[in-house]
Amino acid sequence: MNTSAKAPGAARSATNGTHRAIIVGAGFAGIGLGVLLKQAGIDDFVILERADDIGGVWRDNHYPGSACDIPAVLYSYSFEAEYPWSTGYPKQRELLDYMHHVVAKYGLGPHLRFGQRVTEAAFDDGRQRWTVSSEQGIAWEGECFVPSVGIFNDPTMPRIAGRERFHGEAFHSAHWRDDLDPAGLRMAIIGTGASAIQIVPEMARAASQVSLYQRTPPFVVPKSVIAAGQPLSERERIFTEFEAVAGRRKDFTATQAAQDAFMQYLAQQVPDPALRAKLTPNFTLGCKRSLFSNEWYRALQQPNVEVVTESIETLTETGVLTRDGKLREVDLVIYATGFNPSNYLPGITVRGREGVLLHDIWQDGAEAYLGITVHGFPNMFIQFGPNTNVPGSVLFMLECQAQYIMDALRTLASRGATTMEVSQKAMRCFCDDLQRDIASTTQTAAHCSSYYMNAAGKVVTNFPGTQTQYQGMTRTVNSADYHFR
Repeated sequence: MNTSAKAPGAARSATNGTHRAIIVGAGFAGIGLGVLLKQAGIDDFVILERADDIGGVWRDNHYPGSACDIPAVLYSYSFEAEYPWSTGYPKQRELLDYMHHVVAKYGLGPHLRFGQRVTEAAFDDGRQRWTVSSEQGIAWEGECFVPSVGIFNDPTMPRIAGRERFHGEAFHSAHWRDDLDPAGLRMAIIGTGASAIQIVPEMARAASQVSLYQRTPPFVVPKSVIAAGQPLSERERIFTEFEAVAGRRKDFTATQAAQDAFMQYLAQQVPDPALRAKLTPNFTLGCKRSLFSNEWYRALQQPNVEVVTESIETLTETGVLTRDGKLREVDLVIYATGFNPSNYLPGITVRGREGVLLHDIWQDGAEAYLGITVHGFPNMFIQFGPNTNVPGSVLFMLECQAQYIMDALRTLASRGATTMEVSQKAMRCFCDDLQRDIASTTQTAAHCSSYYMNAAGKVVTNFPGTQTQYQGMTRTVNSADYHFR
């Protein structure tokens, strides 16, 4: 159970009404937009949150070792960049404290509505308004609907036979048991994504045995060194490093050079050739998300840690049986199997103009103009929408989107319009060009399969360019791409 404190001054009960904007989600996206609205003198908005606290992924993912793998100098709002971080890579608790600090400093508490799981948002053609309804039976009416729920909120459980037969403890990393004492336990950790990279070193220090079940070995690179005492001066250097990584995805020669350098690093970190072979990625660098850790390879070489690459046949009452017939008895199974990021706006039915369902529009994969607006859905502005994930800081991208939304509101006011809707032509041209651009990157390399893709293999989460390029595209609203009413 998450025991973090509530946001200072936050409203404890929801009331309906008419608002300038209805924001869904009190993570970094929704909070950042809320601050910009306040700074612009717009107080008539609400932020609806399904949980009893702010924080999003940093509220939910409180497993041991949970921390930001992007330096804090980038993982901060531009309007609150002087925060006294205790380390270059803050842990979950400090990130959540930072968000509480922002909520308190900028007076967002009265705008928050906790315990409201939004299930439907519908646009009324006649009244030109959105109605957003929660599972708790409350509805809000607003001029604009802003889904800010992110893409890491739908935990994925693996399809493994016998899960219900296992008699020991078992849970997803996003549902961590804070009362768990790992000391002396025999545990199975399934998955080698970003959460496992942080969990395994922590568990290796306490558990008697850790069996890591690996399907695909990732590229795990060391974290950038942050100069002590000069965090803000480091921002430009580190930002440039991430921009180079993003740009390299279109340069296969540079990618091969980086991949060769990684193999030299891996050989230094893992001298044992048999273990190193298990940990050697079999895909092109950039196809999947590269991970950051200075402890991962060291942890996997501890005597109480075993890397298992044999496929799991089934869970039994007492352990994990692999297809080679070997049963490893365990007390605990941790599913570090990540999320389903291609499933945008899970659990929310969105109806646009003439009752069109967003689910139907997105049946072949989520897409949006600039990742923000969708034809047929006037005054709906998505944060962390389709194809807006990049190597680097998600907060930078979220601020680009928030600034774009603020410019949209200014554009509506200056034109004396009630609604704006991206044209079908503008959206289609943007999305088609984007997919052609993605096709020239390492993200669609041969034999590549990643969370960037939906079930059909279409990349729906990632932007093909750099953060700077996206900033240029979203700096101002191009009114010619919209219909106003």
